[in-house]
Amino acid sequence: MLVCLCVLFSVDHDEAGGHRSSGQWPTTEEILGSHDEQPATTFLRKWDIVFTISCVFAVFLDPVFPYIPVVDEDHTCYYSDLYLLWSFVGLRFALDIFYAMDIAIFCRRRICSKPITKKSFDARTILKLLPRVFRALPIPQVIIAGQSHSISKIYLFLIFFTPAQYILRIHHTYKLLKRCTNIETKIGRWLNAILNFLPFILAAHLYGALWYFLSIQRELDCWLHACHDKRVGCDLGQTAYPFYCGADFNSSKLRLNITRIKASCPINPPDTTIFDFGIFLYALQSKLTRSPSNKRHFLQSFWWGLRNLSSFGSNLETSLYGVEIFFTILVSISGMVLFLIYLNTRIQMSQQMSNQLKLRQKMQMMNLDIDLWLYKNGLYDKNLKMVIMKNLHQKVKENKEVDVENILSLVPIVHQRRIMRLLSLNSLKKVPMLENMNENVLKAICEHLQLVKYSEDKYIFREGEPLDKMLFITQGTAWSYPTNASGSSASAIKCLVKGDFYGEELLNWASKLSSFSEFPNSTRIVKAHTKVEAFAIRANNLNIVVSTFWWHFSKRLGHIEESQLERWQHLAACSIQAKWRRRHARPV
Repeated sequence: MLVCLCVLFSVDHDEAGGHRSSGQWPTTEEILGSHDEQPATTFLRKWDIVFTISCVFAVFLDPVFPYIPVVDEDHTCYYSDLYLLWSFVGLRFALDIFYAMDIAIFCRRRICSKPITKKSFDARTILKLLPRVFRALPIPQVIIAGQSHSISKIYLFLIFFTPAQYILRIHHTYKLLKRCTNIETKIGRWLNAILNFLPFILAAHLYGALWYFLSIQRELDCWLHACHDKRVGCDLGQTAYPFYCGADFNSSKLRLNITRIKASCPINPPDTTIFDFGIFLYALQSKLTRSPSNKRHFLQSFWWGLRNLSSFGSNLETSLYGVEIFFTILVSISGMVLFLIYLNTRIQMSQQMSNQLKLRQKMQMMNLDIDLWLYKNGLYDKNLKMVIMKNLHQKVKENKEVDVENILSLVPIVHQRRIMRLLSLNSLKKVPMLENMNENVLKAICEHLQLVKYSEDKYIFREGEPLDKMLFITQGTAWSYPTNASGSSASAIKCLVKGDFYGEELLNWASKLSSFSEFPNSTRIVKAHTKVEAFAIRANNLNIVVSTFWWHFSKRLGHIEESQLERWQHLAACSIQAKWRRRHARPV
């Protein structure tokens, strides 16, 4: 009974394996789980809070049902506590309304989330709906409405149907509460601690209630056993409900010899040779089943359940009664499983807190590196830092390798372009041809920039080799010199630092739409003196920018050679044609 509950508690909600297509068969966790998605509207968020609170009340109310029968020792019969009965029915009916509303909201969510052409329930939705319907069934109310005063009939429902419904309700409530916890907050840690003990509390509540009910059932079995003795001589055929203190109950009419019945069921002191009450003897000796105090019923039964669950039922001495032995086995197994689940939860929580502490320490160390990088590049912006730290936290949390030196790899592409634009815009404006260039052209060049790194003493360009990219230094120092540096001042060694560039010849080549036969070569050697970080734009990307913004570059050329005129005319014709098409294009 509670073993199923223990297994459900041990299933991690994340074992569903991420996104599943609608064509796949849903897992047990998906069928039994709480809402599949976080509520999107204010009403649904408030409803989830209200429904969670109602579920908590429901799981504590349901085990009250077995406490309704009370034994009347003087007349050797049992009766129903009407105050507790109608209080239970009223509260249970009110809480069942919330479960019914949850079904309606679940169906509404499913219908609204589908296209208009598919407003129907598929097999997955029906499977997820069935547990919700079963959780909402008013099983105890049906038993009470049927006016069944037979303990044996109620006993069947308590053994088979009520625990199954109770297990589903507990699992659903546990998942709803677990979704709200966050161990990073003080309230979340307290709530997690309570949730870790919740299975113990609810199991003790249920087992205590069943122990109380089975104690009454066991005493009635003894009375029936005594009546089968000819010396007692009971005539139980005249009533439909033996030993029920109803209107048709009359001990004289039924020829009940109360003295002989009590003698056949010795309780204090007990006599196992006549009748063995087993684990229910304490409830009978303490007169728990005869007490009209509901407070005593609840507390003493709950204590019995909690004590025996925590000791794994090792102190229980049973009789040869099969149901009693089965019940004791459940108590023992449930206690062990709940303990193992609690132990595993504590280990996982300790590991999680340890990981969070390591993550926090790692983030603090990386925070200094990021601050230093932003300061060096003059980009200290709180919003920009928040974006970087958010993405960094996510990568570190997922145990991904993080290169703090490559900050651009830690942010989305949109922010990468923004950072690259901020870093390189001033350097671009230092290039004579781009000094007064249109802002859109500069932004287009920034989008084609790539971050490159060179280690110390590494050659970046060699004299005479093709100048395949234009370089903008952002960090470090590089030397620029010809093969023979003993010539004029024009050939002197130059030091390239942050903000400097190299490869202006490539921009001149691209702006003239020259052919690759006229591709420029490097006239100097460029070598990294320290570790160098730079932005580079390659020849093919420069050609793309020039082709796109040909008009701005053509204005920079004082004279267009006749050999290049045809290419400029071709670009102009293509540009005019493209604009004409966009202007006359009509939406389909």
